[in-house]
Amino acid sequence: MRDLYEVLQIGREASAEEIKKAYRKLARRFHPDVNPHDPEAERKFREIQEAYAVLSDDDKRSQYDRFGTVDEGESAARQAHARWAGGRSRVNVSFGGFGGFPDLGDLFGDLFRGGGPVSQAPETPAEAAVELDFVDAMRGTAVVVALRREVECEACRGSGHTSEKVCGRCRGSGRLIHTDRVRVRIPAGVADGDRVRAAVRTTPGGEVAVAVKVRPHPFFERRGDDIHTTVPISFAEAYLGAEIEVGTIWGPVRAKIPPGTQSGQRFRLRGKGVRSVRTGIPGDHFYAVQIAVPRVVTPGGRDLVRRVGELYGVDPRSGLPLGLT
Repeated sequence: MRDLYEVLQIGREASAEEIKKAYRKLARRFHPDVNPHDPEAERKFREIQEAYAVLSDDDKRSQYDRFGTVDEGESAARQAHARWAGGRSRVNVSFGGFGGFPDLGDLFGDLFRGGGPVSQAPETPAEAAVELDFVDAMRGTAVVVALRREVECEACRGSGHTSEKVCGRCRGSGRLIHTDRVRVRIPAGVADGDRVRAAVRTTPGGEVAVAVKVRPHPFFERRGDDIHTTVPISFAEAYLGAEIEVGTIWGPVRAKIPPGTQSGQRFRLRGKGVRSVRTGIPGDHFYAVQIAVPRVVTPGGRDLVRRVGELYGVDPRSGLPLGLT
């Protein structure tokens, strides 16, 4: 067996509080939910739990310090894994769990098994994540998110014990994980990577921070508060000029194509971009035209193209380098 103090990266004189702190730090780092595809992290996480199961118990720690082993230390940790895996099923819409392990929410309760409840860290906004369609992000929508929070165990009233025994419901932590499902309004114009804060009465601190991921759109590309698109036009429209319909996130807009427009030329529609969540000022819509060449070749078409070729006067590639010089 590897030295348990070495596993938790502490000295043999470490206090109970130092042991708990070291366990908390390492368990967060190597938890399978944080490293879902890393077998080595899973192995280290089990090793950390087994070390903590011994060193957090005064009797087992004393036995380990004297003899270098504990008969029931490892089996106790493995039994704890079995209870976590089979005791009750959990559903967490936002974060999920990892088979056989307590999830990250349960980890906080597990830290207090040996010493009873302690004061909680300063409250921070609850966090959740959502993925939105591009249309919903532009127009705004409402989503339901799952929020997990610690609550006092009703069975033991937060003491961790019932009838002088360790509480079977909270496993001695005095705390349980409760899931709230709350409805959050996502404002119009939210961007990929934005964090939306909303007031929620059921969470500590009274608010939730929702991280937003926006799925890309096949036609509209967002860059900041501007929208970019590519619009195909015919050769006749490019040569003679035309008025065409351009699709924007606000609906179709009539736009003029000037005579002699080149393929790739870009135009702007002011105020037809995304309305900024922060300032309320809309961005612009930029569209680049792309000249579409007919795919059907006919004798009449060949004659027309030859006559069009005479209009160029000079080779359009003249002046371009033919290689590195």
